[in-house]
Amino acid sequence: MTSLLNNEICGVVLAGGKSSRLGRDKARVIINGQSLLERTLALAGQFCARTFCVGRDTQSQGIKAEWMLDEIPGIGPMGGIITALKTLKSPCLVLACDLPRLDHGVIERLIEHRNIHGRNKYITTYYKEETGYIESLVSIYEPESLNLLIASINQGCYQLSRAIPFEHRCHITYGPDEDEYFFNVNYPHDLSKLK
Repeated sequence: MTSLLNNEICGVVLAGGKSSRLGRDKARVIINGQSLLERTLALAGQFCARTFCVGRDTQSQGIKAEWMLDEIPGIGPMGGIITALKTLKSPCLVLACDLPRLDHGVIERLIEHRNIHGRNKYITTYYKEETGYIESLVSIYEPESLNLLIASINQGCYQLSRAIPFEHRCHITYGPDEDEYFFNVNYPHDLSKLK
C-alpha cells in the first residue's frame, strides 16, 4: 500500500471548545497514557506532512505542535475551520480532538475517497443515511468551502451541515456498525464507556 502522507492536505485538530459539559478540558483527558489532543494530532500526522491545532496554545499543555488562535471564538467549530482555511489556503483534514475511537482506517478511507471522488466538491465527509447526519468534524474541507462558511456565519447559522448543501458534499455512507469510530467525549459518563 502506498503512503498517504502528503503535502497537499493539512491536518487540523480542533481544540477550542470550553468543555463545559464535561467539567474539565477534554483535550487533556488521558486515555491509555496519552491525552486526547496528543492522540488526535498523532493520528492526523500519519497522513498530513503539516499538522496544526486550532483554538489554544498547545505549548501551555506541554504539547509541541503548530497552532492557530481561533479568529472567531464562541461560535463552535466553524470558527476554527474558517481560521484554518483562511490561513493554510489548502485542503484541510479536520478532526475534533475528542474522538478516542477514531482510527487509522477511518481516516485512510476518507482521504482515498476524497482523492478519487471529492476533489470537485467542497467537503468529503461520512454520512449516516438513516438520519442524514454528517460527521463534519471527521472531514476534508476544500479551500472553496471557505466562502460558504463565511456566508453562513454572516447569516447567523453556525451549523456545518447547513452551511455546505448536500450537492456540494462528497459522502461516504456508514451504518450503525461504525458508530463507535465517531463516539465523542462530552459528559463525565462518556469516560466510563471507554473503560
